[in-house]
Amino acid sequence: MQQQQAERVHFFDAYRTIIVISVMALHAAMSYMAYVPEWWYAINPEKSLFFLFWVLVANTGNMPAIFFLAGYFAPRSLEKRGRMLFLKEKFLHIGIPWVVGVLAFAPLFAMATWRSLNLPFPETYMEFVRTIWLGPGYQQSHFWFLGVLLAFLIVYTVVARPGRTGGAARSPLFWLTAWWAVSSAAFFLSSLRWHPDLWIPLGPIYFQPARIVSYVFAFYLGARAWRDGWFDGPRPGFGPIALSGFATVAGAWSVIVLAMNFPVKETLLLKALHGMSHAFASLAVAVFFLLLCRTLFDRPSHLWRTLSEASYGIYWLHQMILMPAVYLLIPFNLPVGFKFVIALGGTYILCAFLTIHGLKKLPVLRRMF
Repeated sequence: MQQQQAERVHFFDAYRTIIVISVMALHAAMSYMAYVPEWWYAINPEKSLFFLFWVLVANTGNMPAIFFLAGYFAPRSLEKRGRMLFLKEKFLHIGIPWVVGVLAFAPLFAMATWRSLNLPFPETYMEFVRTIWLGPGYQQSHFWFLGVLLAFLIVYTVVARPGRTGGAARSPLFWLTAWWAVSSAAFFLSSLRWHPDLWIPLGPIYFQPARIVSYVFAFYLGARAWRDGWFDGPRPGFGPIALSGFATVAGAWSVIVLAMNFPVKETLLLKALHGMSHAFASLAVAVFFLLLCRTLFDRPSHLWRTLSEASYGIYWLHQMILMPAVYLLIPFNLPVGFKFVIALGGTYILCAFLTIHGLKKLPVLRRMF
């Protein structure tokens, strides 16, 4: 995903950094939100309705934005390296960290879930892995993203056409509207069989059926954005930013209202509204911050570039530090908001330090991160 300095799309450095912080903030907020799921890894006794609203909104646009970014940088990387070298790099850069994360650390998160649910533990760790993690307690924690992204990149390598689009191309508005329609329909159809928050394995891949189609389309749109030159023109003016900001508020409001008034979507109408609302909020949030970053940060910045290039390592590390931080803060008599800021801020600073001075410096790890 590295570009030559002359070709670098500078505002994507800020966008990638903000999106990764958003993912971290989502995970931190889950520990402090009202109605926190019983299976969550670390649960603070005092809870806040504010963080529930935060989670409802933050859990919409961040992952589509990350897949969009991955799709945007995939074509130029593929053209530069060729198919075989591209795949080799992705297996090294994504595949190995995914396998290590899933095998070495995901069982520990499953143990945290088992403890939160007050379920009995087997006598040994290996027995837990064999009977629980590889059975009813299977999960990949936040490493699921790497497995799904690797699958997307493998498929993209096979089907991609080289070069940028020549001649007329459909407008971004057409494709964004199509993404909303397809994502809404996929979310609705999935909810007819599965709960929208359900995770399922498909071979080694672990994902949410309700959202996987939106991720596929977001990755495709990222690749199309590069091929069609969506960001070759002038920066957006006040109008598009204001409109996307209004859409973000409307989308967030619809998600919160539906969740608070209809926590269980039993009718077909409510299921359809849930899918449309979730997809609209996802689109609005992702586009609003994209336009904002393009307007404010479309210039060279050493800080944004450093944090952007560390974002992958920060994402890979964050849950291993964030959840223990939340747990260690539980005994302290502090306001929930202070605990959230300390846990999130401390985790980000430590993850950034470990990535910049560790993962990106050590001889073997720097080739991966």
